[in-house]
Amino acid sequence: MFQLSIATTPALFTKFFAAADREATLAAIPSDTRRVLFVDTASTPELAETVKTLRELGVEVHVRDHHRGEGRTPEAAEAVEAVLGGNARIVDRKTSPGCAALVELGEFAEEGTVIVADPDLDGLVAAMKAAGVVYDGLESDADVFDVRPRQSAETLTPLGWTVVRALSTLPPFNPKRPEVAENAKAELFGAFVAAASGDAEAQAGLEAKVAAYEAGVAEARKLAESISAPCAQVSFVDTCGAPRHDLNTLTQAMEATGCKVTVVRKDVGPIAAAHGTQFSLAVVRKYQEEVDLRTLVPEGSESSPKAGIISNTSFLLHVSEKVWEEVVLPALRDRMSE
Repeated sequence: MFQLSIATTPALFTKFFAAADREATLAAIPSDTRRVLFVDTASTPELAETVKTLRELGVEVHVRDHHRGEGRTPEAAEAVEAVLGGNARIVDRKTSPGCAALVELGEFAEEGTVIVADPDLDGLVAAMKAAGVVYDGLESDADVFDVRPRQSAETLTPLGWTVVRALSTLPPFNPKRPEVAENAKAELFGAFVAAASGDAEAQAGLEAKVAAYEAGVAEARKLAESISAPCAQVSFVDTCGAPRHDLNTLTQAMEATGCKVTVVRKDVGPIAAAHGTQFSLAVVRKYQEEVDLRTLVPEGSESSPKAGIISNTSFLLHVSEKVWEEVVLPALRDRMSE
């Protein structure tokens, strides 16, 4: 978790996978807080417990999110709604591709309010709008930020495209020193907020990171030469030990093979931190109605880095090497041969 101020509103950026996430969030919210907005925070049992605790403390709580029907515990959204009633607006991505559309400009800018958002660009711009900070094209950027293959100079504003490239240069997460990655992302998010507010120095700082991004694009193109197919309609690349590279460029090259699912083996990420390696699967956008990656793991499987499975949407799945070899790859072979 990390924090920054958006205008005068404090914002926390975190996910709710474990009890530690709930405890850290509750500890970070000042005792005199009157209202909390959770935005772009997928419903999990831990989020539901966080919401319940805040309500018991007399805090007014709102949830605005677009993850309905996703994850291994979709009933968690109903638990949140049972506590909040009309203060919970949880929709699906078709209804709201970006969460910025779920809040009004400055709706959560008053004193005594805290915003809790997902630590990605969609969560950030939704929090910005809620706190009263916008730029031309913010909502159109929000609709693209969650779909990595669509991110380009043609689909994003100049500022949005700059921050996407800058984000790809941040250090990977290291569980032994989590503050390194978190502090770097907090700094970048702060610079983006400042640039959106017209700060020329912050804008220049973001643009300075683009040179590192371009180097990552070159490395991604080299990795693309090693694309293989572990089974029909699946493209695979092993990036373990590879120099820093741009994932968007690599993904576009993988999708150009005509596959339905891309798989990247990594030595960074929450599962890699727990198990040494991580296999990240994604469904190509035009096949997302057809392929549900949640069906590749047993129903009711625990979703956590420790369990070696993170499954929060139908089109993304992250697993350990053991789960990949013993469960997911055999299931993919059966599914893709149909």
